[in-house]
Amino acid sequence: MLTIPGRDLASARTARHYVRDTCRSWSLPGGTTDDLVAVAGELAANALEHTDSRTVTVTCALTADTATVGVTDDGRSAGTPVMSASTGGTEVECEGGRGLLITDALATRWGTWRSDGGLSVWAEVAIEATS
Repeated sequence: MLTIPGRDLASARTARHYVRDTCRSWSLPGGTTDDLVAVAGELAANALEHTDSRTVTVTCALTADTATVGVTDDGRSAGTPVMSASTGGTEVECEGGRGLLITDALATRWGTWRSDGGLSVWAEVAIEATS
């Protein structure tokens, strides 16, 4: 588990490094690692940008077939994440709001849960087979 400072988008980089190091310690394949790192960066950036959380916590979990990353804010968010923050407009106009779209594309499944401790967004990635 890693706790990063909130309200600072640079903390997303720290989250990505933490997830990459964790995946390497688990000897996960490169593709799985890359997907988890990308998802972690997107989830952390969402929490950092769209909440007033003082801290954000990043967790990783491993099973035989999947690896999961979770990002939890401290409950100061405006609401539950939505799939797309933008509707309509050109690709350039819709530059923001892609974090959960990227997560949806890379993850086997993902979801949210709210508790007294904040909002958690998690994503599970299947571990790719190695030859």
